[in-house]
Amino acid sequence: MNNYYLAIALSIAFLQTQSAQAIPAYSKSAGESFRSLPEVKKGGTLYLRNLGNPKVLIPTLSEDVETTNVLHNIFVPLMMTDPETNEAFPVLAEKLDISKDHKVLTYTLRKDAVWEDGTPITTEDVEFSFQTMMNPKVEAAFLRPYFDGHHFEKIDSRTFRFTVDKPNVNTVDMTNSDFLIIQKKQFANDSDFNRAKGVMQPVGNGPYRLKSFSRDQKIELERKKDWWGFKIPELKNVFNFDTLVFRIVPDTTLAYEKFMKGEVDVIEMNAEMFGTRVHGSDKDKFGSDEKTDKAVWAKHMMTKAPAQWTYMGWNLKRPVFQSKKTRQALAMLINYSEIIDKVYHGEAVPCFSPFGSFTPNTAPDQKKHAFKFEPTRAIALLKEDGWSDVDHDGVLAKMIDGKKTKFAFTVRFNSENPMRAKIAQIAKEQFKKAGINMSIQALEFNTLITAMDERDFDAIIMGWGKGSLNQDSKQIWHSKSYENKGSNAIGYSNPDADKLIDEASSEVDVQKHFKINQKIGAIIYDDQPYAFIVEIPGYMAGFQTRKLKAKKWAMKYDDEPAHWIYSQRE
Repeated sequence: MNNYYLAIALSIAFLQTQSAQAIPAYSKSAGESFRSLPEVKKGGTLYLRNLGNPKVLIPTLSEDVETTNVLHNIFVPLMMTDPETNEAFPVLAEKLDISKDHKVLTYTLRKDAVWEDGTPITTEDVEFSFQTMMNPKVEAAFLRPYFDGHHFEKIDSRTFRFTVDKPNVNTVDMTNSDFLIIQKKQFANDSDFNRAKGVMQPVGNGPYRLKSFSRDQKIELERKKDWWGFKIPELKNVFNFDTLVFRIVPDTTLAYEKFMKGEVDVIEMNAEMFGTRVHGSDKDKFGSDEKTDKAVWAKHMMTKAPAQWTYMGWNLKRPVFQSKKTRQALAMLINYSEIIDKVYHGEAVPCFSPFGSFTPNTAPDQKKHAFKFEPTRAIALLKEDGWSDVDHDGVLAKMIDGKKTKFAFTVRFNSENPMRAKIAQIAKEQFKKAGINMSIQALEFNTLITAMDERDFDAIIMGWGKGSLNQDSKQIWHSKSYENKGSNAIGYSNPDADKLIDEASSEVDVQKHFKINQKIGAIIYDDQPYAFIVEIPGYMAGFQTRKLKAKKWAMKYDDEPAHWIYSQRE
């Protein structure tokens, strides 16, 4: 859910009375990797790529990564995380005090923090932001699970506290990075927050303001040279460009062409682009690091951030997907090696966990339970589960709730991602051999998100990423997160998983939290509500050599290009 506001994790320092295994807090010494950045000449324009048009420009309603990438320049959180150490330091909040029982978090806002219209940021804004987010009429169901049991109290104009019923290892992280404050005054006269004029005209508190938004063309942000945050030592030498221009380029090939022409300065690459162009047809045009004499360079940055992963999700409300045996058979009909080789060009690895296969949230022995491409075993399991070609037409069928049901469905994915089209085609061919008829449908990204919100799909190919080391599984996997357009779009429900998820939500010991997540992950993986396909460690990116410089191009826990620390060459 976060980009550079990464989860506060294992290496975080703790307040005086807390044990090394307790709820993460923050460190007064955090942010050294930012403080050590060299002073640079500010100015110029940085051109970035955005996959699509933002549906909103306000954090309370922003669920997709593309919008969030823009908004994290317009709004700042209470605390930020040093991506080199994973230690948090104060930003909008001047300080944070945590009670010994971890239930009370008391924040003090910075005295000099103001909105872009010059008005002070106060606890009135914080209270409004929290109440709006928790209002069931507001389309923020994706955020509310993280704040169940949180109670807000305003102490004075700069001090407020959260009291939580059940503190856990994510309590501080959620209130720091996922709770972005919006201005109360801007929405005071709006009866329907979801449709308010301000959701597309943000009054922010961050280093940039919205300058223009040209639909299907670009989003332009302008740096506030007198931004109050530049007085914070950690932020003195970041956000260096006067202008950020997010070019809206849904088509991956076109985005790459714009990068090669110098119309985009930094581009995050998918594995197909990296494999076929950087290491393929254009390999002579690329350098391998910033010392190259080539116009561009690219690299697969192997960071320690939890990997992004791709899945095929089954709508469990559809009759054909309601049996676990059937879903396990589907998992054994997916040729993972072929997908890794032909779609990801060897840059991915098999995924066998909903929490990142190689993080402490996944049991060390979980790999031995991973489903493999075993079509003979899959066909036998389908037969065992009642599927057979009763009509002799090559398509399996079985009686479900007294009705003969053909094993036929449509998988949907976003048209801007050709790799997902290839995954669908590879899966379709194997499914067909087993007697399963899968149709393929590509939708524009926002149309697909709407279909998921409305539960209007049989199956989807999507991905999750930018997660936390302290994974909270409630948003995606708890049965309650199906309600109100929550992120559990497939309708997964397992009482045993729900019980463990609830247990994890009140665990403050990091190591115990890992152990609970390992159990949750094993249950979910065995249930196969998704077919867990592949994950990609780190990220791949390309850079304009003659324009950009940086002391460090990727920090330890970065999960995408860190444009906020780049600067222009003199």
